Amino acid sequence: MDDVIVAASSPPGRAARAAIRVSGSGALDVLRKIERTPAPRSRGIHRGRLHFSFGELPALVVASPGPASYTGEDSFELLVPGNPDLIEMMIAEMVAADARVRRAGPGEYSLRAFARGRLTLEQAEGVAASIAARTDAELRAAEHLRKGTLGLIAARLLEALADMLALVEAGIDFTDQEDVVAIAPSALCAGLRAALAEVTGILDSSIPMERLEAAPWVVLSGKPNAGKSALLNALLRQERAVVADQAGTTRDALAEPWKVPVPGGTLEVLLVDSPGLSDETTLLDQLGQEARARAIEHATLILRCQTVDEGNARGIVNAKAVGDASNSMPAAANEILVLTKCDLPHSIAIPAAVKTSAKNGTGLEELARAVGSALASSALSTAGEGMALAQRHRALLAACAGDLRQALDAAKADEAKRHLALPELVASAMHSAIEHLGGIAGRMAPDDILGRIFSRFCVGK
Repeated sequence: MDDVIVAASSPPGRAARAAIRVSGSGALDVLRKIERTPAPRSRGIHRGRLHFSFGELPALVVASPGPASYTGEDSFELLVPGNPDLIEMMIAEMVAADARVRRAGPGEYSLRAFARGRLTLEQAEGVAASIAARTDAELRAAEHLRKGTLGLIAARLLEALADMLALVEAGIDFTDQEDVVAIAPSALCAGLRAALAEVTGILDSSIPMERLEAAPWVVLSGKPNAGKSALLNALLRQERAVVADQAGTTRDALAEPWKVPVPGGTLEVLLVDSPGLSDETTLLDQLGQEARARAIEHATLILRCQTVDEGNARGIVNAKAVGDASNSMPAAANEILVLTKCDLPHSIAIPAAVKTSAKNGTGLEELARAVGSALASSALSTAGEGMALAQRHRALLAACAGDLRQALDAAKADEAKRHLALPELVASAMHSAIEHLGGIAGRMAPDDILGRIFSRFCVGK
């Protein structure tokens, strides 16, 4: 925790700009060395020129002296040209030039922010969830974590339970004095019931985070040049996949979030473009077929795409001649037959198929409705769902609810009396409930839990 850590904090690959993040006691001294300025810069953004053994380059420098920084330490970011080789050379030279500087590990910036009280554990988990999110539902769930929504509720309940516990324990000290009543059993039971109702209400209305992360896969399947990639672009309304007449253009499974309409809202799924079914034996084709097989295996719903091009080119007008034998078979329970390129002249009739054209938009809304109808019971609506909870949060809340029930059971027998008969049992259960609530914000999380949480982060965050 005393080292200066450095890492690229922007996504890998080439881009116009990339960010390098440096944090730790002495970070601004590192900045002074590579900028060769008389003193570390104050807080703010400025243009600078960085000096390295391989040359000089311009940069935007964002200086953030501690403790008012993301990590709570002195830190700075460099916005530089986004060449991966250049980024690696800069990081390597900073590490080699100063014994205090080392490369950051996964999640280490957020771990330092948590250790210095800049983030709660829940908020740090929200950072990781935001990075990993692929759908709007996952992003909204991550935003709740980053805002500390559950942590604020837990903190309020902690305060209320701690106040009641203090009075219960004060009553234990005066059990031999009939005229001293620290808290009436009726008031304690009312407080415990209110806390239990709030905890169980959160659990009952919540959605498991892992369910959001397992969004249904809708896989476009078919022969090469069946119009799958063009259909994906048309459904997403953006040029996401490469479209070409050459067979084998799609070499990997490409997944993108897609919203389909249902009564009362929309459903969010992952639309997947898969390589066409092929018998080619080249290494790239084999890898493509492996990716196709994995996508089909993972699919919740398959859109079996069939084009009219082949049949029209041969003057054949029956459905069986179009595509391979598998395309002429009736749709399975998890399949929807999709006839593509219907903007071309054709006389093929497949009653069960949804007719589409990526070129003129024919059938796209009908296909979206068909997918929504098929997945209505397995996908998550993008509107109106409850708070998404990680497995750790659900376990802690469930344990807290169990403790509150135990405390209430021990107290309600004396609800109409002046004193609690078993105040020690009530206090013990309330202590456990408070401990479990504290674990949500990381107040009482053991080191092994912290290690598991932050190891899921990417480097640079």
